[in-house]
Amino acid sequence: MRRNYDEERASALEEENLNPMQTLVTMVVLAAVVVIFCFAVWKITHANRPAALPGANTENSMDSIADWGVQSSASDTGAGTSEEPSAPSEASGQENPLGMEFEAVDEYVTAKEVTNLRSEPSTDQGQLTVITQLSNGQSAHRIGMNAATGWSQLEYNGQVVYAVSQYLTVVDAPQ
Repeated sequence: MRRNYDEERASALEEENLNPMQTLVTMVVLAAVVVIFCFAVWKITHANRPAALPGANTENSMDSIADWGVQSSASDTGAGTSEEPSAPSEASGQENPLGMEFEAVDEYVTAKEVTNLRSEPSTDQGQLTVITQLSNGQSAHRIGMNAATGWSQLEYNGQVVYAVSQYLTVVDAPQ
């Protein structure tokens, strides 16, 4: 009886061990999955700004998401582009410091959560461009939007300011 048990146990252990070819195939598949995952993460984080992750060198990492793809100046656009830029918002009466074009809109917004209102549509200088903050319930007049960059141009307390659009929600005009 003891001998029969030992033979069954040895047979079970042999079945549990993978042969070397199965082990090699499993390791190669696992390595391929890791490489594909790393490439996908790299592609997502470096899609629009090489060597920059959201939040790099900024005070508020959520705001920096709106900076992906922002052109630093109007001269970077290139003369032969086929895209026709939209006209700057005439309601503001001024160009923004970065030369970003905004589609004219006429609506009122409030903040979903406390939102920084900035002197320019960028978070590159961190808190240096923050003029004030808009809280939920306070309204501002949105005069322009740039869907490609995620920025809104607002009139607030007589000033033209900029905010990340994802933090704003449309409300009824104040009475």
